[in-house]
Amino acid sequence: MKEKIKRIQGPLFLLLAAFFWGTTFVAQSVSTDSVQPFTFNGLRMIIGSLALLPVIAVKTRGRLFAAVQKENRKRLLWGGAVCGFWIFVASSFQQFGIYHGTSAGKSGFITAMYVVIVPVFGIFLGKKIPRQLWFCILSAILGMYLLCVADFSGGLQDVAQNLSMSFGDVLTLICAVFFACQILAVDHFAAGFDGVLLSFLQFFFGGLMGLVCMFLFETPTWEGILAARGSILYSAVFSCSIAYTCQILGQKKTAPAVASILMCTEAVFAVFSDALVLKTAMTAEEICGCVFLLLALIFSALPERAKKEKTVRS
Repeated sequence: MKEKIKRIQGPLFLLLAAFFWGTTFVAQSVSTDSVQPFTFNGLRMIIGSLALLPVIAVKTRGRLFAAVQKENRKRLLWGGAVCGFWIFVASSFQQFGIYHGTSAGKSGFITAMYVVIVPVFGIFLGKKIPRQLWFCILSAILGMYLLCVADFSGGLQDVAQNLSMSFGDVLTLICAVFFACQILAVDHFAAGFDGVLLSFLQFFFGGLMGLVCMFLFETPTWEGILAARGSILYSAVFSCSIAYTCQILGQKKTAPAVASILMCTEAVFAVFSDALVLKTAMTAEEICGCVFLLLALIFSALPERAKKEKTVRS
């Protein structure tokens, strides 16, 4: 029984992360009316890291690095800096893409292309990808397209228009590459360290980079920041503090390629939250997209495949 619980802990953490990420795309879009990308990301990451301090204080009884052996502290700080760099760069490209007109749905679809990039990078890093996992990846891509982009109501002309890429779309595609780097960095550094502590360092370093770029390249105003405070706080607490901590905890027990499939379900949660909160009816394309994503999840979670991949990683 304990083994079964341990087996599903990783996927559950990753699905919870995807839920909060999916519901944050609207907040990111709304914020562009008041603040610029570096300002938004810098503030939300710093606030997100500070929100984790009470949790760390309770876990470590006020001693931040007490649970980390001296010889591992430099590696932990280095891991936090590396993960923070990738999350800062990836989030910046994503926010700039939204800032330049990429819709929340399309941004979710393009960003989730890390579901392909992660296993491709993994091959170059010596990780073997089981055959059935490629089926899951293709199913996830098709599902995300149907969920976020596809619109067949206007015929072939609308389909071709949806496939075209604007400047914002290109920026978002670049962000997917850097999110793949962040996923692999977390996979590399998460083992042996407390997930909450690594998440705190990741956002502390990422937030510092964002604030530096904010003062160098943007002109933030208190009026704009106050106008976007709801979006910033929601993104800081739920997307940064909770979701990315869940990602680190989940990836400790899940292979990177499988984790990327689980996390790309953020697109499903984005559509469902839109339907529930804003009462937007789901289209036939969106329902079909959910089905394909569900198939990808089911096949990626097969015990035989998981066992085989665990053997490869060890």
